[in-house]
Amino acid sequence: MLVRLNVIDREGKTTALDIEEDTTIRDAIEEKLSPDNYGVCGGNCACGTCHALVTPSDFEKLKAAEEDEISTLKEAAIKPTTHSRLGCQIELKKEHNNITVTIAPD
Repeated sequence: MLVRLNVIDREGKTTALDIEEDTTIRDAIEEKLSPDNYGVCGGNCACGTCHALVTPSDFEKLKAAEEDEISTLKEAAIKPTTHSRLGCQIELKKEHNNITVTIAPD
């Protein structure tokens, strides 16, 4: 099943991506958009470069962040907010269809 992911890049351009279910947000963005300095650790929750800002109305659709993700956001992400998540930690499911994320500044 395909899931729609709306991505706002660092220049403010919105792109709609149709991604296979169970793909992480990090992998979807890396594969389709290939932004510079993004997902550097390969999806291992270590670098914070796949930091994404989730639209507040979509944030509640996601499962809660685990301790490793919270720690990496605090230590490595640039200016995390209450709606920050690491793209490598979110596998897209059908209930996430049409969510919007903004790639955080690098």
